[in-house]
Amino acid sequence: MKFFSMHNNACVCLTGRATRRLLLSVVIVCSLSGFLRAEDTVELTTGATARGKVRSYAGSSVVIEVKIGDRTIQRRYPKSRVKVLTINGRRIDMNSKTPARTATAEQGRMDRSREEVLAEIDRLGKTPPDWYESTPLNYPKTLDLAWPMPAPKGWNSSKNVGQFLWDRINPNSGKWREGVRFMHYVLSENKDRATQKRAMRSLGSMYHNLLQDHARSAFWFRQSGLEGELSQYPQAGIFLADGYAKLGSKMMALETLAKMKRRPYLAIKLLGDLGETKAAVHMAEQFSKTGKATTSFLYAGDACRVAGELEEAEKYYRKAIASIPEKEASKPHRKRDKARAEASIAAVRFYSLDPKKVRDGTYKASSIGYEGPVHVEVVVASQRIESVKVTQHREKQYYSSLTDTPRKIVSRQGVAGIDATSSATITSEAIINATAKALAGGLQ
Repeated sequence: MKFFSMHNNACVCLTGRATRRLLLSVVIVCSLSGFLRAEDTVELTTGATARGKVRSYAGSSVVIEVKIGDRTIQRRYPKSRVKVLTINGRRIDMNSKTPARTATAEQGRMDRSREEVLAEIDRLGKTPPDWYESTPLNYPKTLDLAWPMPAPKGWNSSKNVGQFLWDRINPNSGKWREGVRFMHYVLSENKDRATQKRAMRSLGSMYHNLLQDHARSAFWFRQSGLEGELSQYPQAGIFLADGYAKLGSKMMALETLAKMKRRPYLAIKLLGDLGETKAAVHMAEQFSKTGKATTSFLYAGDACRVAGELEEAEKYYRKAIASIPEKEASKPHRKRDKARAEASIAAVRFYSLDPKKVRDGTYKASSIGYEGPVHVEVVVASQRIESVKVTQHREKQYYSSLTDTPRKIVSRQGVAGIDATSSATITSEAIINATAKALAGGLQ
């Protein structure tokens, strides 16, 4: 069996259509000679072992996704019951005092070497996700897979690939894996280098925004040649830099930012998330002079919030409100910006709230998102946040924020220092503010 190989940095099909269809039952990768499939394992102190995919081991518990028959379920084990984790072939002794080499930014490690990070990107990028084979290739046959650019006039998500992703994949989390599989298919069906690069960048964004699979995201961004085109695709560059940070390398994230001659607003957020608060605020101040002061100050406030500088955060939220021109105050996006800033001001005094001061119970609150209020339900039991759930919303491009932000809050047992989900900052911010308000409702 032949596979795909690299030629002049492009994926070139070396097979006929029949073999290509067979290859599409896994994932299209470059320079591939075979697939590796290693299960993660959770070995308990009792000697029992669970096999599947470890989804989280931050905080006080380990979450592993296992398959039972046709069903996929998540099992949660207290860390006190876990003896050894094996993740992507690496063994982690949970009783060891030595930091695990696989720890990432979420577990507090940001000093992984370039070699470590690139090796992980290369290894995972060349293997299919564990869900790939069981995910159907599902798309409208009316789509023009040549994906012409610029797109023909008139919005048509039944014909244009990008509009199909925006309208039908992004707002439907149950279709995210189908969307990724479809984009691999688009890559395999095109020999035009420009279209291949577009598909690769889309894969990078989808793995980052939808699935938070940062190694595969970085792999496809790098395959597309993004690092040499950061000025042309600055938002994708931010996603790549964020991925490097999530994989545990602050250095690589900052280096990527430094290479960008043009930086979008998300660069302010990323600097704040990386702990570079002064640089984030300075960039926001510079952006504010370009006529985009409101957005700049909102990002500056968020950077200060993540750093725990709550008085500074409130100051910038107030500056955001003050920066809205009176003649534009009635415009929908201005109303939303004001409501966001007001919600953050109302919640800021509760950001450092300790769950131990909250009575056991279920608390509900909401805060303004992009399309409207985002409602959450927070359960507190035995002086701990047991769960945070988004119960109602009208968001469309929410990406992974609806699960990612609640998971972070439960893992860290509060909203202090929680960074918003990249590419869905407004929705994520709403979840953080609503959670703070909900916890405040149970103060003893």
